[in-house]
Amino acid sequence: MSLSRSAIVRCLNPAPQSRRKFLAGSAALVGVSVAGMRRRAIGSDTYARLANRTVTLMCGGGVGGGYDLCGRVLAQHMEALVPGLRFEVKNVTQASGRLAGKFLQEGPTDGSMIGTAGPTLLVGQLMHEEGVAYDLGQWGWLGKVADETNLLVRGPGADFATLDELKAKTTPSSMSTAGITSTPAHVALWVNAMLGVRIKPIPGYKSTEKDTAMMHGEVMITSATWPTDRRVLEAEGVDVFLRVSSGEVPEQFKDRPLLADLVAESYRPILTFIEAVATLQRWFAAPPNTDPAILAAWRALFDEVNASPSFHADIGKLDFAGKGMNGTQVSELISQVLADQDNRSALLQATLACGQALADGQNGACAPS
Repeated sequence: MSLSRSAIVRCLNPAPQSRRKFLAGSAALVGVSVAGMRRRAIGSDTYARLANRTVTLMCGGGVGGGYDLCGRVLAQHMEALVPGLRFEVKNVTQASGRLAGKFLQEGPTDGSMIGTAGPTLLVGQLMHEEGVAYDLGQWGWLGKVADETNLLVRGPGADFATLDELKAKTTPSSMSTAGITSTPAHVALWVNAMLGVRIKPIPGYKSTEKDTAMMHGEVMITSATWPTDRRVLEAEGVDVFLRVSSGEVPEQFKDRPLLADLVAESYRPILTFIEAVATLQRWFAAPPNTDPAILAAWRALFDEVNASPSFHADIGKLDFAGKGMNGTQVSELISQVLADQDNRSALLQATLACGQALADGQNGACAPS
């Protein structure tokens, strides 16, 4: 039986429930695939270093969310390959996952902790935001699973149909977001500045609430990713008006404008950053200074699971798809993004301020520098 991500979330979280019930449902999700996998005999030092230990999976997302579910599926497949390996998931959602980032930054170096969170951590570090107590450049990257394309979509209550019509508007268009410092909110404000539109992020919407608000006409716009937001994109009256990042999209959206084709050359550092943010989703990492031999073991285990058809079949039930990246590839991309950090940060912050002014209805245009 194939279930969509939204259906799985509803099954696992139909109403407030105990953590024990949630964990039971999550285990059932991949029970068939994992039960059929033979446990690996410890024949090498690589996996012996991970055997018979309990590991904390620090998750910067809430129980039942995409990061939580993806992390649990990965953990269950890892457990099936290494005898005695057990994960305990710790969900720390405060500060949009930044607190989870702090815990991972200060985490043990003996391999007993790995973590996952959203791209908000990268945005926070580049923007020098308050509460950032981590350095992604120091982490031991295991890799990332799946590939996602970031989109901006309009709902049935929107008073525009296309990006050109949005550009012609002189009044702000409301957009549902989790928080004003969330990554989608930042991206929307950068889009304002780069394209001269007036999208106004409205904070306070969690998870599927932001989608429901758009579909019910409470706001005009929300952010979405393909294929993880398949349900939203297939809803009546919903349409993509801007492809924020490059990547796969359904056939009916392939002719929608791509941000990379529209921005001035002076904004390229922001564009490359937005592309990196889209790429660096569903990542997994170990704390700084993790024992090199143990980090190598984690990377080998991650690569084996991420190459497994049964793993991809299971995350496919959550509407995740794609091959992802290995730890070396993620580490190299992080290094590229953090290079010349001060200059990139200054441009990001200046452009954000201009985009906020447009969202607030102020006249004028952003002058790229």
